[in-house]
Amino acid sequence: MKEGPIRVVVIGGDAAGMSAASQVKRRMKSTEVVVLEKSEDVSYGACGMPYNIGYRADIKDLVVLTAEEFKRKRGIDVRLLNEAVGLDEKKKVVFVKSIASNRDYEISYDYLVIATGARANKPQVKGIENNGVFTLKFLEDARKIKYYIDERSPKKAVLIGGGFINLELAENLKRLGMDVVILEKLSGILLNFEDELRETVYKELEKNDIKLLCDVDVESISSDLTVKTNKGDFKADFINVAAGIKPNTEFLKNSEIELAQNGAVNVDRYFRTNVEGVYSGGDCALIYHRILGRNVYMPLGTNANKAGKLAGANIAGANEQFGGIVGTSIFKLFRLGIAKTGLSLNEAKKEGYDAFKTTITAPITAHGYPHQGSVTVSLIAEKSTGKLLGGQVVGDFEGVWRIDVIATALYSGFTIKDIQNLDLAYSPPFAPVWDPILVCANQAIKQVGK
Repeated sequence: MKEGPIRVVVIGGDAAGMSAASQVKRRMKSTEVVVLEKSEDVSYGACGMPYNIGYRADIKDLVVLTAEEFKRKRGIDVRLLNEAVGLDEKKKVVFVKSIASNRDYEISYDYLVIATGARANKPQVKGIENNGVFTLKFLEDARKIKYYIDERSPKKAVLIGGGFINLELAENLKRLGMDVVILEKLSGILLNFEDELRETVYKELEKNDIKLLCDVDVESISSDLTVKTNKGDFKADFINVAAGIKPNTEFLKNSEIELAQNGAVNVDRYFRTNVEGVYSGGDCALIYHRILGRNVYMPLGTNANKAGKLAGANIAGANEQFGGIVGTSIFKLFRLGIAKTGLSLNEAKKEGYDAFKTTITAPITAHGYPHQGSVTVSLIAEKSTGKLLGGQVVGDFEGVWRIDVIATALYSGFTIKDIQNLDLAYSPPFAPVWDPILVCANQAIKQVGK
């Protein structure tokens, strides 16, 4: 770490960027910390946007701290509408375009954090830029969608892509009274989940009158928002496209920063890039996967916050290695909770494991308790050792929190036998005497060593 006053420049003002900036400032109060953010928003809960739309809540509810609050409370120089357009790592200079004043300038740094996030991928489809066609990745996207809904009162929504965002959006648009159709290019949705659990999701969509079509190729979108596909035409008055995301790293193309094939920044377990003094984390970067033993691209808010916090701490001299993620995710679909951690059976086999899965369905409360919901639990393990490789839980959303127990066991390197011996809580309103996780482990142990 450099002696004396230093300047840390952070590119990107959401989860990873503001976590890094805050950590540096907390640990080294005299350090000048400058955050460059190309939009007008910092530090907001993007994962809450579908619900903010569906419940007609104030968009400000998603903002954790404003740029002004970061300046006033934490002493961080947050520069909105300032976009990093290039980098000279030898001179330690970032080239910046001020969108507000339409001027270019340079800013030098001692340490740099690249936290530029990712943007929605827009397929090369005629009409994708038509009025009424949206993506939902940034807070400004949510503002535009909310304004459009308030002004137009749409009744028919077509959602292109069947991932988490559009599934959450489907529920919330239904709450607003819209008919919803989901068009998915692949042969199914949630393909990294086991078949039995995915079937529960399909039934939940059908029960709530959400139409799902798979193997769909979108050919064009007309000006009146008719979506033309290989499976017919679908008339809409609102369209959202969620077809994956791309790391925002184009400004690094002429730099020496090492990028993965998808454009994400490659980092080590300290969130250092291959260039001295330059760190990265969040949706623009790779992250270490504890089970796979290598970096992966897994853009989640939890990962971004952890990466930013540790990058900032390490700039301040912590020298702390990241323990790794296990790939835990969860979302809600009407009354259903859908959660996954670690590897699916197919993923485990592709990694060379002689793996098996055990799947059970069990109640989440004790026999005789008035609310008798259930969850389906799937555990994936190695046959010879019983080593846990992954787990999934789908069912009553009040009981899907059990994924955190499985994630903890996975992080800790547990075997099925270890899980079988867990001392899990029992009380009729919360769990039966044999929790669904224990029921699944009791079945799984029969296959270990065979």
